[in-house]
Amino acid sequence: MLAGMGNDDLPAYEQVKAWIRHHIAAGAWKPGDPVPSETALIAQFGVSRMTVNRALRELAAEGLVTRVRGSGTRV
Repeated sequence: MLAGMGNDDLPAYEQVKAWIRHHIAAGAWKPGDPVPSETALIAQFGVSRMTVNRALRELAAEGLVTRVRGSGTRV
């Protein structure tokens, strides 16, 4: 799923989290920037909405992103 990142042994939701974390840590996404929508992440990773939702929920619980219903997820 995450070619070149060596995370193929991780559960799918952890791979999505790692991909988002990578973009934040690399500075590609700065505070306030939008994270791709659930629909976009589903298409990119070929996983279920529940998988993407879990990844985003956990990142929000960790304080890396904020989620606002109807507005999306932001760094």
